[in-house]
Amino acid sequence: MPQPPDIEKIREELAALAGNLPFRVIELPEFHNEKFQPEKIRQPRNFTSPDSSMMAVGRFLIERGTVELLAPAMTMALFTEMHWCGWAIARLTRRRFKSAADAREALSQARALVSRIEAAEEELFIANRRMIAASVKPYYWVGQIWLADFLQEGSKALANAIRKFDFTRGVPFYSYSQTAVQNKLRNFFRDHVRSGSFGVRPSREMTLVKSIIETWKRDFGEDPTDEAIAKIADLPVERIAKVRGYVKQWSDLPAPPVSLDAELSEDGVNRYELIEDTSTAAVSQGAESAEIWTAMDQLSERARYIMKLRFIEGRTLEETGALLHLTRARIKQIQDASVKKVRQILSERRGPAGSSG
Repeated sequence: MPQPPDIEKIREELAALAGNLPFRVIELPEFHNEKFQPEKIRQPRNFTSPDSSMMAVGRFLIERGTVELLAPAMTMALFTEMHWCGWAIARLTRRRFKSAADAREALSQARALVSRIEAAEEELFIANRRMIAASVKPYYWVGQIWLADFLQEGSKALANAIRKFDFTRGVPFYSYSQTAVQNKLRNFFRDHVRSGSFGVRPSREMTLVKSIIETWKRDFGEDPTDEAIAKIADLPVERIAKVRGYVKQWSDLPAPPVSLDAELSEDGVNRYELIEDTSTAAVSQGAESAEIWTAMDQLSERARYIMKLRFIEGRTLEETGALLHLTRARIKQIQDASVKKVRQILSERRGPAGSSG
C-alpha cells in the first residue's frame, strides 16, 4: 500500500539522516533491550576570555571552553552513546507509520538523536584537545605564524579519529587518536617543506646542539646524554631536552628539491642531459598493457570499476567497499574472481607456453 506524500517525504528525510552519519555504526547486543539508555557524559565547561598577549596554542586551548580529562569509562560511555543514537536513527527509518503525525514524531526524535551525537563528539574533542597541543610542540621552532595551521590539521585528525575509532577492540582512544594526530602533523610538515611553503631557519641553539651530537657520535659511537650536551653547550638540561626534539625534526627534514636545469659544469651540461628518461614505457610494455585492458573489457561494469579503484587509484578494500556499499570481504571476493578471469583470458589468447601464435 503506497504511503501518503507527507509520510513518504518524511521517510526520505529519515533515510538521509541515517545515511549521512559521519561514522559506521557499531551495534552492541544491549541496544536491542528496549530499556537500555546510554549514559550522557556532559562536563561543565570553564570559559576564559583571551587577551592580546595569548599565543595561538593558548587561544586554541580555551576556545569553546575547557573541561577535565575523561576517564576511560567516560570515554567508552560517550562512544556507546554515539553509536546507540546512530542505531536508533536507523531503526526509525524502518518503522511503519500509521499517520503523518506519527512520522513527524519519528523525524523529531531522529533530529534529537543527531544533536545528541554532535554533543558527544564535541565532548570527546574538547576533552582530548590538549593532546593536539602536546603533539604540536615539536614544531614550535618553525615559527608562531604557522602554529594555527598545525593546530587546525591536528583538529581535523582528532575529529576524524573520533568518527573512525572502534571502541569495541579494547584499544585506548587516547593512544589511537594521538597516533592519528602525530601522523597527520608529520605529513603536513613534510609536504610544506617539500613545496617550499615555509623556510626552515634553525635557531643558534639547534645548530649548536646538532653539532655537539654529531661530533659526540663520531668520537664515541653513541648519542650523548642531555647532561653532557648541557655541560658542553653551557645551557640548562631542561632546555636541552626541548631543543633536542626540535633538532630531531630538523634532521628528519626531506632533502630540498633539485632542479634538472641546474648546470653541473662550465660547459653548460645540466642534470636533465645526464638522467635517462625512464618514464616512457617500452613497446613491449605498452602492448602488454593494452592486452590487459582489452581483457578487462570482458568483465562486468562493477568488476571493472572495482579493479580500477584497487589497482589504478590504489584504494584500500575498506575505501572501495564504502564507495560501493559492500563489505570488505565482498570486495576481496569480486577482486580475486576478476583477477582470475583476466589471467584466464590472457592465457587463452597467448596460447600454450612456447607456441608462436
